[in-house]
Amino acid sequence: MLQTIGSYTADKRDEAVQKAKDGLNKLDKRIDVLEARIDKNWDKMKEAARKEARENLKTLRKQRNQVAEWYGSMKTSSADAWDHMKKGFSDAYKALEDAWEKSEKEFRSSK
Repeated sequence: MLQTIGSYTADKRDEAVQKAKDGLNKLDKRIDVLEARIDKNWDKMKEAARKEARENLKTLRKQRNQVAEWYGSMKTSSADAWDHMKKGFSDAYKALEDAWEKSEKEFRSSK
């Protein structure tokens, strides 16, 4: 998805914004699934794993909010600011995706 967003020019902003929204919705669903799995396994988790899971979810939500802020900026950006907004969104999205993958991996190893 990030490569796709990066290829859009300012005149294709509406298409890029829709792709960004779709990507954000997919990540929201992945975070929700991870949170549900953590909740389901909470009683089986050790205290350290619980603490780690809470911190990871906190980080995911924080980074998700940063992606949403860039998404909002992309929707309203001028043609002159488009490349900056597009890069900011892509960087924030990548950081969120990386954090999600780290959280998922740690959750699997803590069960």
